[in-house]
Amino acid sequence: MDKVTKTIIRYEWASFVRNKFQLLLLAIIFLFGMYAIYYGTSVVEEQQKTIADVQIIEEDEFHQYQVSFDEELNSVDAKRKRDIASDPSYAWFRHGYHAVLPPHKYAALAIGQRDLHPYYHRLTGMSLYYQLFENEIANPVKLYVGNFDLSFVLIYLLPLLIIAFTFGLYSIEKESGVLALLRIQSISIRKIIAIRLLFYFMLITGFALLISLIGLLVSGNMFADENLLAALLWLVGVILYSAFWFGLMFLIISFFKSSAFNAICAAGCWLLFLLVIPAILNVWMTTKFPVDTIHLAELTRRTGLENENDEKERAEVLSEFLKYNPQYKGSDSLFHNNEYAKVYAAFTTLKDSHSKKDVDAYSQLISKRNQWVNQFLWINPAVNMQDAFALISKTDLNTFLNYQFALTTFHKKITSFYFEKLFWDKPITQEDYSKRPIFKMKENDQRWNMVLYSFLKIVIITFLFGIMGFKKMKKVTN
Repeated sequence: MDKVTKTIIRYEWASFVRNKFQLLLLAIIFLFGMYAIYYGTSVVEEQQKTIADVQIIEEDEFHQYQVSFDEELNSVDAKRKRDIASDPSYAWFRHGYHAVLPPHKYAALAIGQRDLHPYYHRLTGMSLYYQLFENEIANPVKLYVGNFDLSFVLIYLLPLLIIAFTFGLYSIEKESGVLALLRIQSISIRKIIAIRLLFYFMLITGFALLISLIGLLVSGNMFADENLLAALLWLVGVILYSAFWFGLMFLIISFFKSSAFNAICAAGCWLLFLLVIPAILNVWMTTKFPVDTIHLAELTRRTGLENENDEKERAEVLSEFLKYNPQYKGSDSLFHNNEYAKVYAAFTTLKDSHSKKDVDAYSQLISKRNQWVNQFLWINPAVNMQDAFALISKTDLNTFLNYQFALTTFHKKITSFYFEKLFWDKPITQEDYSKRPIFKMKENDQRWNMVLYSFLKIVIITFLFGIMGFKKMKKVTN
């Protein structure tokens, strides 16, 4: 580092330390960052508490069922408990299994979709779609206003800090009369601006990394195997996003316009990337891919047989059920023992079969909307980085779509477990409880590739801004 560069850096540091307004801005953003970490942590801790509670409820429920096999049947309550535990005609719709989507350690930093969609479901052998769509969106108000988490501070407020610190790096010197003195120096104006920008890049990016490190340390052990890569990518994302905005400011400054022009242009870009483009894409997406939830609303209404005492109707329901489930055709007592329980089990299963086409169409439409929006992320690095943070913390839409797919598989295991007993007139034994279904969800193998692809888009746009600014500045200074 040459003497002139050191002098410029010392000057910038002295100027920064004496600027009470800039120090106040940093303090305010720091406080916002701390509150965002606290807010996100409180949301995730509440969800973790809820998940722990429902898991305890499930463990206690099935423990009571297992204990009932060893109890004396000397009371009505004991007999009732034994019936629910051993009789599949009760158990298939009474036994509740909790499927949960536990939060990642860093979900508190980018809440994303976690407070919009259900993160746990209690499933029985009854209609899957009734249980799945009963509470499709948990909090529609949050869908509108969003969350004040750390990703919000970094995506929305960090650019404003960069704009406030850099919009006048050239123009203020010109307007104050200092530019003439700078021109007679041995170093070019272009290099002076580059050094000053680099100084503030290191300062503000280091500040953002400090807040991020605090958030990462509060949320979990950064060096744990399951967290290390996520933490590193989060920090890389902060650096790249900061570099994008500095690249944009470099391009704006390269026009050598007034401070007012730079400030208005930078603020306009902030509005464009963070408000205007997302709003336009949202309206366009809604128009291009309208979502009709009428069929889903109908799925959440309880329905039953028109006349459960009609033997013909019951036979028709069971016959149609056997077309989809031929494995139960060999049961000799299919139309005799526990017929009402079998008919209702068949009816709820058929309800799902009849609704599958509409539900699949809805899921495909949501995926199509997501894919359509993703192709426009090239023009909006802000939303691109927001999605990358959500991917890192497993709060993105794809995670919840995978969760819903896992719910479908889990429900099939539940119905198979109980229907095998119900339709073959077999009791549930104490040993069967060790074989009961367990919810499992596959990891998204493409998650890290998607994050790196998002980073690549931002790197390319930042590089283009830098090249354009360099050429423009070179042209003007020559």
